[in-house]
Amino acid sequence: MENESYHSTKLRDILNDNITSKISTVQKALVEFRSNFQNNAQTIIDSVSLILNSVEEQVLQDLRQQLSEIEGGLRNQIEPELQGRLETEITQRVTSQIETRVAAAKHEASVSSEDRSRLKLSSLNEALYQISLRKTQVDILTGFLDQAALFVPRAALFVIKSGSIVGWQARGFEGDFNNDSIKSLVFPPDRDFLLRQVYDSRVAFKGDTTSDPAIHELVSHFGPLAPDSVCAIPLIVRDKTVAIVYADSGLVPNFVLDSSVLEIMTIVVSLTVELNSARAKLGTEATSAAQPKAEETHSAAATDKAKKSVPQERSSPSPVEATARPAGTSTPLKEAAPEPPVREPSRVSEITVAPMDLGGSSQQVPESSRPSEPVPTSPRSFSSPSAGTMDEVEQKQHNDARRFARLLVSEIKLYNEQKVLEGRQERNLYGLLRDDIDKSREMYEKRASPTVAAKVDYFYDELVRILADNQAEVLGKDCPGPVLLTR
Repeated sequence: MENESYHSTKLRDILNDNITSKISTVQKALVEFRSNFQNNAQTIIDSVSLILNSVEEQVLQDLRQQLSEIEGGLRNQIEPELQGRLETEITQRVTSQIETRVAAAKHEASVSSEDRSRLKLSSLNEALYQISLRKTQVDILTGFLDQAALFVPRAALFVIKSGSIVGWQARGFEGDFNNDSIKSLVFPPDRDFLLRQVYDSRVAFKGDTTSDPAIHELVSHFGPLAPDSVCAIPLIVRDKTVAIVYADSGLVPNFVLDSSVLEIMTIVVSLTVELNSARAKLGTEATSAAQPKAEETHSAAATDKAKKSVPQERSSPSPVEATARPAGTSTPLKEAAPEPPVREPSRVSEITVAPMDLGGSSQQVPESSRPSEPVPTSPRSFSSPSAGTMDEVEQKQHNDARRFARLLVSEIKLYNEQKVLEGRQERNLYGLLRDDIDKSREMYEKRASPTVAAKVDYFYDELVRILADNQAEVLGKDCPGPVLLTR
Protein backbone atom coordinates (compact mmCIF):
# COMPACT_ATOMS: atom_id res chain seq x y z
CA MET A 1 0.00 0.00 0.00
CA GLU A 2 2.78 2.33 0.87
CA ASN A 3 4.54 1.62 -2.42
CA GLU A 4 1.46 2.39 -4.38
CA SER A 5 1.00 5.63 -2.52
CA TYR A 6 4.65 6.48 -3.18
CA HIS A 7 4.41 5.80 -6.86
CA SER A 8 1.21 7.73 -7.15
CA THR A 9 2.80 10.77 -5.54
CA LYS A 10 5.86 10.46 -7.73
CA LEU A 11 3.73 10.27 -10.85
CA ARG A 12 1.76 13.29 -9.77
CA ASP A 13 4.94 15.30 -9.30
CA ILE A 14 6.28 14.29 -12.66
CA LEU A 15 3.00 15.22 -14.33
CA ASN A 16 2.96 18.56 -12.55
CA ASP A 17 6.46 19.32 -13.64
CA ASN A 18 5.67 18.39 -17.24
CA ILE A 19 2.45 20.34 -17.30
CA THR A 20 4.12 23.35 -15.68
CA SER A 21 6.91 23.20 -18.21
CA LYS A 22 4.43 22.95 -21.08
CA ILE A 23 2.33 25.79 -19.70
CA SER A 24 5.43 27.94 -19.29
CA THR A 25 6.41 27.20 -22.87
CA VAL A 26 2.93 28.00 -24.10
CA GLN A 27 2.90 31.23 -22.10
CA LYS A 28 6.21 32.25 -23.55
CA ALA A 29 4.90 31.46 -27.01
CA LEU A 30 1.74 33.44 -26.33
CA VAL A 31 3.72 36.40 -25.07
CA GLU A 32 5.95 36.28 -28.08
CA PHE A 33 2.96 35.88 -30.40
CA ARG A 34 1.19 38.80 -28.74
CA SER A 35 4.25 40.99 -29.10
CA ASN A 36 4.72 39.99 -32.72
CA PHE A 37 1.03 40.47 -33.40
CA GLN A 38 1.02 43.93 -31.88
CA ASN A 39 4.08 44.92 -33.87
CA ASN A 40 2.62 43.55 -37.06
CA ALA A 41 -0.76 45.09 -36.33
CA GLN A 42 0.82 48.54 -35.74
CA THR A 43 2.81 48.18 -38.93
CA ILE A 44 -0.33 47.23 -40.79
CA ILE A 45 -2.25 50.13 -39.23
CA ASP A 46 0.51 52.60 -40.14
CA SER A 47 0.61 51.27 -43.66
CA VAL A 48 -3.15 51.44 -43.96
CA SER A 49 -3.11 54.99 -42.57
CA LEU A 50 -0.51 56.03 -45.10
CA ILE A 51 -2.51 54.43 -47.85
CA LEU A 52 -5.73 56.06 -46.65
CA ASN A 53 -4.06 59.50 -46.35
CA SER A 54 -2.60 59.16 -49.78
CA VAL A 55 -5.94 58.04 -51.16
CA GLU A 56 -7.75 60.87 -49.34
CA GLU A 57 -5.34 63.49 -50.65
CA GLN A 58 -5.62 62.13 -54.13
CA VAL A 59 -9.38 61.96 -53.88
CA LEU A 60 -9.56 65.54 -52.58
CA GLN A 61 -7.21 66.74 -55.31
CA ASP A 62 -9.27 64.98 -57.91
CA LEU A 63 -12.43 66.40 -56.37
CA ARG A 64 -11.02 69.92 -56.39
CA GLN A 65 -9.95 69.55 -59.98
CA GLN A 66 -13.38 68.26 -60.95
CA LEU A 67 -15.09 71.08 -59.06
CA SER A 68 -12.78 73.63 -60.69
CA GLU A 69 -13.58 72.21 -64.11
CA ILE A 70 -17.29 72.26 -63.32
CA GLU A 71 -17.07 75.84 -61.98
CA GLY A 72 -15.13 76.98 -65.02
CA GLY A 73 -17.65 75.39 -67.32
CA LEU A 74 -20.57 76.98 -65.48
CA ARG A 75 -18.82 80.36 -65.43
CA ASN A 76 -18.18 80.20 -69.15
CA GLN A 77 -21.83 79.43 -69.70
CA ILE A 78 -23.42 81.78 -67.14
CA GLU A 79 -21.05 84.79 -67.01
CA PRO A 80 -21.73 86.14 -70.50
CA GLU A 81 -25.45 85.95 -69.93
CA LEU A 82 -25.31 87.49 -66.46
CA GLN A 83 -22.84 90.14 -67.61
CA GLY A 84 -25.09 91.09 -70.48
CA ARG A 85 -28.10 91.37 -68.20
CA LEU A 86 -26.19 93.35 -65.57
CA GLU A 87 -24.72 95.70 -68.15
CA THR A 88 -28.13 96.30 -69.65
CA GLU A 89 -29.75 96.92 -66.26
CA ILE A 90 -26.92 99.15 -65.04
CA THR A 91 -26.95 101.13 -68.30
CA GLN A 92 -30.69 101.65 -68.05
CA ARG A 93 -30.52 102.77 -64.43
CA VAL A 94 -27.54 105.07 -64.97
CA THR A 95 -29.13 106.58 -68.07
CA SER A 96 -32.37 107.16 -66.20
CA GLN A 97 -30.55 108.77 -63.27
CA ILE A 98 -28.46 110.95 -65.58
CA GLU A 99 -31.50 112.11 -67.53
CA THR A 100 -33.37 112.90 -64.32
CA ARG A 101 -30.47 114.78 -62.78
CA VAL A 102 -29.64 116.64 -65.97
CA ALA A 103 -33.25 117.74 -66.31
CA ALA A 104 -33.33 118.82 -62.66
CA ALA A 105 -29.99 120.61 -63.02
CA LYS A 106 -31.18 122.43 -66.14
CA HIS A 107 -34.37 123.50 -64.41
CA GLU A 108 -32.51 124.55 -61.29
CA ALA A 109 -29.90 126.39 -63.35
CA SER A 110 -32.56 128.28 -65.30
CA VAL A 111 -34.50 129.14 -62.16
CA SER A 112 -31.35 130.00 -60.21
CA SER A 113 -30.04 132.12 -63.07
CA GLU A 114 -33.29 134.04 -63.26
CA ASP A 115 -33.43 134.44 -59.48
CA ARG A 116 -29.82 135.57 -59.32
CA SER A 117 -30.41 138.07 -62.09
CA ARG A 118 -33.43 139.52 -60.34
CA LEU A 119 -31.59 139.67 -57.03
CA LYS A 120 -28.60 141.34 -58.68
CA LEU A 121 -30.83 143.89 -60.39
CA SER A 122 -32.59 144.58 -57.12
CA SER A 123 -29.27 145.02 -55.35
CA LEU A 124 -27.97 147.23 -58.14
CA ASN A 125 -31.11 149.36 -57.98
CA GLU A 126 -30.66 149.80 -54.25
CA ALA A 127 -26.95 150.58 -54.66
CA LEU A 128 -27.65 153.28 -57.27
CA TYR A 129 -30.34 154.74 -55.06
CA GLN A 130 -27.93 154.93 -52.12
CA ILE A 131 -25.33 156.68 -54.31
CA SER A 132 -27.92 159.16 -55.57
CA LEU A 133 -28.66 160.22 -51.97
CA ARG A 134 -25.13 161.55 -51.46
CA LYS A 135 -24.69 165.33 -51.65
CA THR A 136 -20.94 165.98 -51.75
CA GLN A 137 -18.38 164.43 -54.07
CA VAL A 138 -16.50 162.83 -51.19
CA ASP A 139 -19.73 161.25 -49.96
CA ILE A 140 -20.60 160.08 -53.48
CA LEU A 141 -17.25 158.32 -53.95
CA THR A 142 -17.28 156.87 -50.44
CA GLY A 143 -20.82 155.57 -50.94
CA PHE A 144 -19.81 154.18 -54.32
CA LEU A 145 -17.06 152.09 -52.71
CA ASP A 146 -19.44 150.92 -49.97
CA GLN A 147 -21.95 149.72 -52.55
CA ALA A 148 -19.28 148.21 -54.83
CA ALA A 149 -18.14 146.06 -51.89
CA LEU A 150 -21.52 144.31 -52.05
CA PHE A 151 -20.73 142.92 -55.51
CA VAL A 152 -16.98 142.18 -55.40
CA PRO A 153 -14.66 140.83 -52.68
CA ARG A 154 -12.21 143.75 -52.94
CA ALA A 155 -12.53 147.23 -54.42
CA ALA A 156 -10.36 150.34 -54.41
CA LEU A 157 -10.43 153.83 -55.85
CA PHE A 158 -7.29 155.43 -57.29
CA VAL A 159 -7.40 159.16 -58.03
CA ILE A 160 -5.27 161.22 -60.39
CA LYS A 161 -3.22 163.80 -58.55
CA SER A 162 -0.62 165.92 -60.34
CA GLY A 163 -0.35 163.23 -63.01
CA SER A 164 0.31 160.45 -60.48
CA ILE A 165 -2.11 157.65 -59.74
CA VAL A 166 -2.71 157.65 -55.97
CA GLY A 167 -4.60 155.18 -53.80
CA TRP A 168 -7.52 156.87 -52.05
CA GLN A 169 -9.82 154.36 -50.31
CA ALA A 170 -10.44 150.62 -50.44
CA ARG A 171 -12.86 147.96 -49.23
CA GLY A 172 -12.31 144.27 -48.50
CA PHE A 173 -8.52 144.24 -48.12
CA GLU A 174 -7.36 142.34 -45.05
CA GLY A 175 -4.08 141.16 -43.60
CA ASP A 176 -0.74 142.95 -43.89
CA PHE A 177 -2.12 145.01 -46.77
CA ASN A 178 -5.44 146.38 -45.54
CA ASN A 179 -7.86 149.09 -46.57
CA ASP A 180 -5.71 151.84 -45.07
CA SER A 181 -2.63 150.54 -46.89
CA ILE A 182 -4.10 151.61 -50.23
CA LYS A 183 -3.16 155.21 -49.39
CA SER A 184 0.51 154.27 -49.48
CA LEU A 185 0.38 153.39 -53.19
CA VAL A 186 1.55 156.23 -55.43
CA PHE A 187 2.41 155.51 -59.07
CA PRO A 188 4.30 158.30 -60.89
CA PRO A 189 3.33 159.43 -64.41
CA ASP A 190 6.22 157.56 -66.04
CA ARG A 191 5.16 154.21 -64.53
CA ASP A 192 3.66 151.97 -67.24
CA PHE A 193 1.33 149.39 -65.71
CA LEU A 194 -2.34 148.36 -65.71
CA LEU A 195 -3.88 151.47 -64.14
CA ARG A 196 -1.82 153.75 -66.38
CA GLN A 197 -3.00 151.80 -69.45
CA VAL A 198 -6.63 152.22 -68.37
CA TYR A 199 -6.04 155.92 -67.69
CA ASP A 200 -4.50 156.48 -71.12
CA SER A 201 -7.01 154.39 -73.08
CA ARG A 202 -10.08 155.43 -71.02
CA VAL A 203 -11.41 151.91 -71.64
CA ALA A 204 -12.41 149.44 -68.93
CA PHE A 205 -10.22 146.36 -68.54
CA LYS A 206 -10.95 142.87 -67.24
CA GLY A 207 -8.58 139.91 -67.25
CA ASP A 208 -6.81 137.11 -65.40
CA THR A 209 -3.70 137.74 -63.35
CA THR A 210 -1.74 135.23 -65.43
CA SER A 211 -2.56 136.84 -68.79
CA ASP A 212 -0.61 140.10 -68.49
CA PRO A 213 2.60 141.00 -66.59
CA ALA A 214 1.18 144.48 -65.94
CA ILE A 215 -1.65 142.91 -63.90
CA HIS A 216 0.73 140.81 -61.85
CA GLU A 217 2.87 143.85 -61.15
CA LEU A 218 -0.15 145.69 -59.74
CA VAL A 219 -1.60 142.89 -57.60
CA SER A 220 1.84 142.07 -56.18
CA HIS A 221 1.47 145.20 -54.03
CA PHE A 222 -1.54 143.67 -52.27
CA GLY A 223 0.19 140.60 -50.86
CA PRO A 224 1.89 137.32 -51.85
CA LEU A 225 -1.37 135.67 -52.96
CA ALA A 226 -2.74 136.97 -56.25
CA PRO A 227 -6.48 137.04 -57.08
CA ASP A 228 -7.75 135.03 -60.05
CA SER A 229 -9.23 137.98 -61.97
CA VAL A 230 -9.21 141.79 -61.84
CA CYS A 231 -10.93 144.70 -63.49
CA ALA A 232 -10.17 148.41 -63.77
CA ILE A 233 -12.69 151.05 -64.89
CA PRO A 234 -11.98 154.71 -65.64
CA LEU A 235 -14.16 157.29 -63.88
CA ILE A 236 -14.65 160.04 -66.42
CA VAL A 237 -16.04 163.42 -65.38
CA ARG A 238 -16.47 166.21 -67.92
CA ASP A 239 -14.61 164.21 -70.55
CA LYS A 240 -11.58 163.71 -68.29
CA THR A 241 -10.39 160.63 -66.40
CA VAL A 242 -10.30 161.71 -62.76
CA ALA A 243 -10.12 158.33 -61.02
CA ILE A 244 -9.83 154.61 -61.66
CA VAL A 245 -12.02 151.99 -60.02
CA TYR A 246 -10.14 148.77 -59.26
CA ALA A 247 -11.79 145.47 -58.23
CA ASP A 248 -10.67 141.86 -58.03
CA SER A 249 -11.84 138.43 -56.91
CA GLY A 250 -9.75 138.59 -53.74
CA LEU A 251 -8.84 135.25 -52.25
CA VAL A 252 -12.28 133.73 -52.98
CA PRO A 253 -11.75 130.60 -55.11
CA ASN A 254 -13.66 130.40 -58.41
CA PHE A 255 -15.32 133.78 -57.86
CA VAL A 256 -16.94 135.13 -61.05
CA LEU A 257 -16.01 138.80 -61.27
CA ASP A 258 -18.83 140.74 -62.95
CA SER A 259 -17.39 144.05 -64.12
CA SER A 260 -20.61 145.11 -65.89
CA VAL A 261 -22.27 146.01 -62.58
CA LEU A 262 -19.32 148.18 -61.58
CA GLU A 263 -19.30 149.86 -64.99
CA ILE A 264 -22.96 150.80 -64.59
CA MET A 265 -22.32 152.14 -61.10
CA THR A 266 -19.28 154.08 -62.37
CA ILE A 267 -21.36 155.76 -65.07
CA VAL A 268 -23.99 156.77 -62.48
CA VAL A 269 -21.26 158.11 -60.18
CA SER A 270 -19.83 160.14 -63.05
CA LEU A 271 -23.23 161.63 -63.86
CA THR A 272 -23.98 162.29 -60.18
CA VAL A 273 -20.66 164.09 -59.69
CA GLU A 274 -21.24 166.20 -62.80
CA LEU A 275 -24.79 167.00 -61.70
CA ASN A 276 -23.69 168.07 -58.23
CA SER A 277 -20.87 170.13 -59.70
CA ALA A 278 -23.31 171.88 -62.03
CA ARG A 279 -25.67 172.58 -59.16
CA ALA A 280 -22.83 174.02 -57.11
CA LYS A 281 -21.86 176.33 -59.95
CA LEU A 282 -25.47 177.49 -60.19
CA GLY A 283 -25.53 178.18 -56.47
CA THR A 284 -28.17 175.52 -55.90
CA GLU A 285 -27.90 172.88 -53.20
CA ALA A 286 -28.00 169.27 -54.32
CA THR A 287 -31.38 168.76 -52.75
CA SER A 288 -33.06 171.87 -54.12
CA ALA A 289 -33.89 170.23 -57.46
CA ALA A 290 -36.26 167.86 -55.73
CA GLN A 291 -38.32 170.65 -54.19
CA PRO A 292 -41.57 171.79 -55.86
CA LYS A 293 -41.78 175.16 -57.54
CA ALA A 294 -44.05 176.38 -54.79
CA GLU A 295 -41.02 176.48 -52.53
CA GLU A 296 -39.09 178.82 -54.84
CA THR A 297 -40.55 181.95 -53.26
CA HIS A 298 -37.40 182.86 -51.37
CA SER A 299 -36.19 186.39 -51.53
CA ALA A 300 -33.12 187.47 -53.49
CA ALA A 301 -31.23 187.86 -50.25
CA ALA A 302 -31.95 184.27 -49.31
CA THR A 303 -30.75 183.14 -52.71
CA ASP A 304 -27.51 185.10 -52.35
CA LYS A 305 -27.02 183.59 -48.93
CA ALA A 306 -27.47 180.10 -50.37
CA LYS A 307 -24.92 180.83 -53.07
CA LYS A 308 -22.40 182.07 -50.52
CA SER A 309 -22.88 179.00 -48.36
CA VAL A 310 -21.88 176.59 -51.12
CA PRO A 311 -18.17 177.46 -51.30
CA GLN A 312 -17.91 177.23 -47.52
CA GLU A 313 -19.45 173.80 -47.54
CA ARG A 314 -17.07 172.66 -50.30
CA SER A 315 -13.93 174.28 -48.92
CA SER A 316 -12.17 170.91 -48.72
CA PRO A 317 -11.81 169.50 -52.25
CA SER A 318 -12.85 165.95 -53.11
CA PRO A 319 -10.53 163.67 -55.08
CA VAL A 320 -12.34 164.71 -58.25
CA GLU A 321 -11.95 168.41 -57.46
CA ALA A 322 -8.28 167.98 -56.61
CA THR A 323 -7.76 166.32 -59.98
CA ALA A 324 -9.41 169.17 -61.85
CA ARG A 325 -7.00 171.75 -60.32
CA PRO A 326 -3.91 172.81 -62.30
CA ALA A 327 -0.61 171.22 -61.36
CA GLY A 328 1.02 172.87 -58.40
CA THR A 329 -2.25 174.09 -56.85
CA SER A 330 -3.65 170.78 -55.62
CA THR A 331 -4.47 170.46 -51.96
CA PRO A 332 -3.92 167.41 -49.73
CA LEU A 333 -6.46 164.65 -50.20
CA LYS A 334 -9.24 164.86 -47.66
CA GLU A 335 -10.36 161.77 -45.78
CA ALA A 336 -13.78 160.46 -46.70
CA ALA A 337 -16.59 162.00 -44.71
CA PRO A 338 -18.70 159.68 -42.56
CA GLU A 339 -21.60 158.02 -44.32
CA PRO A 340 -24.87 159.92 -43.98
CA PRO A 341 -27.46 158.71 -41.50
CA VAL A 342 -29.30 155.51 -42.33
CA ARG A 343 -32.55 156.36 -44.04
CA GLU A 344 -35.89 155.16 -42.84
CA PRO A 345 -37.45 152.23 -44.71
CA SER A 346 -38.95 153.32 -47.99
CA ARG A 347 -39.97 151.95 -51.37
CA VAL A 348 -37.19 152.06 -53.97
CA SER A 349 -38.84 152.12 -57.35
CA GLU A 350 -36.61 154.28 -59.54
CA ILE A 351 -33.89 156.91 -59.41
CA THR A 352 -35.20 160.30 -60.47
CA VAL A 353 -33.00 163.34 -61.00
CA ALA A 354 -34.44 166.72 -61.84
CA PRO A 355 -33.55 167.61 -65.45
CA MET A 356 -31.36 170.62 -66.11
CA ASP A 357 -31.26 172.70 -69.28
CA LEU A 358 -27.96 173.43 -70.96
CA GLY A 359 -28.34 177.16 -70.50
CA GLY A 360 -27.40 176.91 -66.87
CA SER A 361 -30.76 177.27 -65.17
CA SER A 362 -32.19 174.40 -63.22
CA GLN A 363 -35.58 173.13 -64.27
CA GLN A 364 -37.74 172.09 -61.36
CA VAL A 365 -40.01 169.07 -61.48
CA PRO A 366 -43.68 169.93 -60.99
CA GLU A 367 -45.26 168.51 -57.90
CA SER A 368 -47.83 166.58 -59.91
CA SER A 369 -45.21 164.78 -62.02
CA ARG A 370 -42.82 163.79 -59.24
CA PRO A 371 -43.27 160.27 -57.83
CA SER A 372 -44.52 160.36 -54.30
CA GLU A 373 -42.83 158.09 -51.83
CA PRO A 374 -45.32 156.07 -49.79
CA VAL A 375 -45.46 156.88 -46.15
CA PRO A 376 -44.26 153.87 -44.16
CA THR A 377 -46.89 152.47 -41.89
CA SER A 378 -44.39 150.45 -39.90
CA PRO A 379 -43.43 151.19 -36.34
CA ARG A 380 -39.95 152.62 -36.57
CA SER A 381 -37.19 150.50 -35.14
CA PHE A 382 -36.48 153.17 -32.55
CA SER A 383 -34.44 156.21 -33.54
CA SER A 384 -31.34 155.70 -35.66
CA PRO A 385 -28.38 157.74 -34.43
CA SER A 386 -27.34 160.54 -36.73
CA ALA A 387 -23.99 160.54 -38.49
CA GLY A 388 -22.80 163.43 -36.33
CA THR A 389 -23.15 161.39 -33.16
CA MET A 390 -21.20 158.35 -34.39
CA ASP A 391 -17.52 157.79 -34.95
CA GLU A 392 -16.26 156.03 -38.07
CA VAL A 393 -16.16 152.57 -36.48
CA GLU A 394 -19.71 152.74 -35.14
CA GLN A 395 -21.07 154.08 -38.40
CA LYS A 396 -19.43 151.19 -40.27
CA GLN A 397 -21.10 148.79 -37.82
CA HIS A 398 -24.48 150.37 -38.58
CA ASN A 399 -23.88 150.17 -42.34
CA ASP A 400 -22.78 146.53 -42.12
CA ALA A 401 -25.80 145.57 -40.02
CA ARG A 402 -28.16 147.32 -42.40
CA ARG A 403 -26.65 145.65 -45.48
CA PHE A 404 -26.68 142.21 -43.83
CA ALA A 405 -30.33 142.63 -42.82
CA ARG A 406 -31.20 143.69 -46.37
CA LEU A 407 -29.43 140.63 -47.77
CA LEU A 408 -31.20 138.22 -45.40
CA VAL A 409 -34.67 139.59 -46.10
CA SER A 410 -34.00 139.77 -49.86
CA GLU A 411 -33.16 136.06 -49.83
CA ILE A 412 -36.39 135.28 -47.98
CA LYS A 413 -38.35 137.13 -50.64
CA LEU A 414 -36.36 135.62 -53.49
CA TYR A 415 -37.01 132.02 -52.52
CA ASN A 416 -40.60 132.50 -51.30
CA GLU A 417 -42.15 134.88 -53.83
CA GLN A 418 -45.49 133.06 -53.98
CA LYS A 419 -45.80 132.97 -50.19
CA VAL A 420 -44.89 136.65 -50.03
CA LEU A 421 -47.74 137.49 -52.41
CA GLU A 422 -50.15 135.30 -50.47
CA GLY A 423 -48.96 136.72 -47.16
CA ARG A 424 -49.54 140.28 -48.34
CA GLN A 425 -53.05 139.44 -49.50
CA GLU A 426 -53.90 137.51 -46.33
CA ARG A 427 -52.01 139.98 -44.11
CA ASN A 428 -50.16 137.08 -42.52
CA LEU A 429 -46.61 137.17 -43.88
CA TYR A 430 -45.04 136.17 -40.59
CA GLY A 431 -47.40 133.21 -40.22
CA LEU A 432 -46.49 131.84 -43.65
CA LEU A 433 -42.74 132.52 -43.37
CA ARG A 434 -42.22 132.14 -39.64
CA ASP A 435 -39.38 129.59 -39.87
CA ASP A 436 -37.44 131.52 -42.51
CA ILE A 437 -37.90 134.84 -40.70
CA ASP A 438 -36.94 133.45 -37.30
CA LYS A 439 -33.83 131.74 -38.68
CA SER A 440 -32.76 134.88 -40.51
CA ARG A 441 -33.36 137.02 -37.44
CA GLU A 442 -31.21 134.66 -35.40
CA MET A 443 -28.42 135.01 -37.99
CA TYR A 444 -28.81 138.80 -37.94
CA GLU A 445 -28.64 139.02 -34.14
CA LYS A 446 -25.47 136.90 -34.11
CA ARG A 447 -23.84 139.08 -36.75
CA ALA A 448 -24.97 142.57 -35.73
CA SER A 449 -22.74 144.52 -33.39
CA PRO A 450 -24.07 144.77 -29.79
CA THR A 451 -23.77 148.54 -30.08
CA VAL A 452 -26.05 148.56 -33.13
CA ALA A 453 -28.48 145.95 -31.80
CA ALA A 454 -29.03 148.04 -28.67
CA LYS A 455 -30.07 151.11 -30.67
CA VAL A 456 -31.92 150.04 -33.82
CA ASP A 457 -33.47 146.92 -35.37
CA TYR A 458 -32.52 147.01 -39.05
CA PHE A 459 -33.85 143.50 -39.61
CA TYR A 460 -37.38 144.60 -38.77
CA ASP A 461 -36.98 147.67 -40.98
CA GLU A 462 -36.10 145.47 -43.95
CA LEU A 463 -38.97 143.07 -43.20
CA VAL A 464 -41.36 145.97 -43.47
CA ARG A 465 -39.67 147.56 -46.48
CA ILE A 466 -38.93 144.47 -48.60
CA LEU A 467 -41.40 141.78 -47.53
CA ALA A 468 -44.35 143.92 -46.46
CA ASP A 469 -43.86 146.61 -49.12
CA ASN A 470 -43.84 149.30 -46.40
CA GLN A 471 -47.11 148.03 -44.90
CA ALA A 472 -46.29 146.68 -41.47
CA GLU A 473 -49.80 145.40 -40.89
CA VAL A 474 -49.45 142.72 -43.58
CA LEU A 475 -46.78 141.04 -41.46
CA GLY A 476 -49.61 139.86 -39.23
CA LYS A 477 -50.54 140.28 -35.61
CA ASP A 478 -48.16 137.51 -34.49
CA CYS A 479 -45.08 139.21 -35.92
CA PRO A 480 -42.91 140.73 -33.18
CA GLY A 481 -42.08 144.38 -33.64
CA PRO A 482 -38.64 145.96 -33.58
CA VAL A 483 -36.44 144.61 -30.82
CA LEU A 484 -33.49 146.12 -28.99
CA LEU A 485 -30.91 143.67 -27.69
CA THR A 486 -28.73 144.20 -24.66
CA ARG A 487 -25.88 141.74 -24.27
